[in-house]
Amino acid sequence: MLKDDIFFIELCFFTIGFLSLAGVITLFLNTYFSSRIYKFYGAYLLVIVAFVILVYVKNTGEYPKESGLRMILNLIADLLQILSHFFFCSFVYHAMVMEDRQFKKLNKAYVVFQIFTVVYIIVLALFPIFVSKDFIYFLITRVFIFVLSMVFYYHLFKNLDKIFFRFLFAAVSFVFLSGFLALWDSISSNGFSKYTGFDYLCYGYFLENLCFVGALIYKYFSIEKEKEVIALAHKQELLSTQKEIQKETIEHIGREIHDNIGQKLTLASLYTQQLEFENKAPQINTTIENISNIINESIAELRELSKSLIDNAIDTNTLSQLIDKECEKIKLLNKCAIAYTSNTSTANLKYQEKSILIRIIQEFINNSIKHSKCQNIYVSLMTDKNTILLSLKDDGIGFDPKSISAGQGIANMKKRAAIIKAKIEFKSTENSGTQLLIRLPYGQ
Repeated sequence: MLKDDIFFIELCFFTIGFLSLAGVITLFLNTYFSSRIYKFYGAYLLVIVAFVILVYVKNTGEYPKESGLRMILNLIADLLQILSHFFFCSFVYHAMVMEDRQFKKLNKAYVVFQIFTVVYIIVLALFPIFVSKDFIYFLITRVFIFVLSMVFYYHLFKNLDKIFFRFLFAAVSFVFLSGFLALWDSISSNGFSKYTGFDYLCYGYFLENLCFVGALIYKYFSIEKEKEVIALAHKQELLSTQKEIQKETIEHIGREIHDNIGQKLTLASLYTQQLEFENKAPQINTTIENISNIINESIAELRELSKSLIDNAIDTNTLSQLIDKECEKIKLLNKCAIAYTSNTSTANLKYQEKSILIRIIQEFINNSIKHSKCQNIYVSLMTDKNTILLSLKDDGIGFDPKSISAGQGIANMKKRAAIIKAKIEFKSTENSGTQLLIRLPYGQ
């Protein structure tokens, strides 16, 4: 009897406490992920705790070695060991499959383990005395379990490049080592060993479950990281899809303007020209001519808008090339002089960045031509390692930035610039022109 053996008692309680802690961690993970590997591991821990408690009760209570009650306790301990082997195997198998589906090929070995467990329990129930007395039967069954376990152990060894499998491999190694030492202790002492290998089993339980807990915690953080990566990829895919849809919508609008509205305005222009030719009243002819001019200007503007919507100039040209083309268009209008300077011709940006900058440039130039009465517009594009500086300046009458109409136009430009994280600054006073400065992070 070991009821007065302090080491034995402390060993039992320490093992139970540690396994209970591992069980709490497993319960948390199962609640969070709800996976069968945590269920099998939890069942494994429960069986081991029951085994340790049974050994403690058997060795601290009044159960004579040759009594029928002690034989029953020994049979229950044997049954718990077999069940622990089964749940251990189930956990390892499903953990391997969870990490890589290719290990489904080990399903046959796992099924053999299931069949063996069922057969062993039946034999134990039908022939309890044989199972409790025959050491050869005990040895053969343990060797069979060892051989089946080696199948999983071998595949873990072949995949040590995976961190998760390293934890499992170390755990299984401790199981084999502690089992071998426990068996050796029982055989070498001819049944007279004080602990009959139980102390080695407890050491093995501690070390193997330390590895298992490490594996589960590692898996927890790796799954969380995978979720973050998947969420980020999903977000990027949504943004890409939205951009594609927006681009298709813009192209559709451009085609509609060109093919539908443009054709109708062209027809209206033809009718006004015909009316002007047939009408003999001079005062009415002047009105008709004005209407015709307005329609023709609208047609020209719609064509330019349609072309800018449906072509891929923004994709295929650098920002400098796009600005240069805008300046060439303004020169053809002969409404004011425009000068463009740049220290780069290769700086290229994303489609959204180029599109927004060009729209801001167009709005500034159009406002300058229509409202500022300017004679000259100066456009400058400068880059360094970290920043793109875009400067737009006219020599017009200027305006009060605090006025309502001006404030709305500035607000629209600032909203556009904010989308691409650009800083925008207006400088304008009456009768001294207007300047717009845009700073965009670049090359970071």
